[in-house]
Amino acid sequence: MYRAVCVVLCACLLLPALRCENLLCYHCHPQPNGEVCRPVLSECRPQEVCVTATGRNGGRVVLSVRACLAKHECRLEHVISYKGTNITVSYSCCDWNYCNSGSRITVHSALFALAVATTIILPAWAS
Repeated sequence: MYRAVCVVLCACLLLPALRCENLLCYHCHPQPNGEVCRPVLSECRPQEVCVTATGRNGGRVVLSVRACLAKHECRLEHVISYKGTNITVSYSCCDWNYCNSGSRITVHSALFALAVATTIILPAWAS
């Protein structure tokens, strides 16, 4: 019985990482610096990754965006005009589900859960 519970627990933790669907990322329309974003979960198209984009004017952060972006655009910078101001936009890309959440806790929590599951499951197989 204990082994069956361990197998189910392991499957619940690992199967979401093995999905064959597109990447899931958070999406926020351009937000002026300091405004709260209420992100919406979205599914990227094939060949897209999650991105957190930052817009700067004169070295000062004035705009932020979360979305999906084509992989080949991740290393580029763009100058856009937003409300009459030229803004240099740079991108921080990542390629795992929910990675542009703005919180590193999500990733660390998943790794912690995996470590705990491994610690529980490995001794169960040995007995």
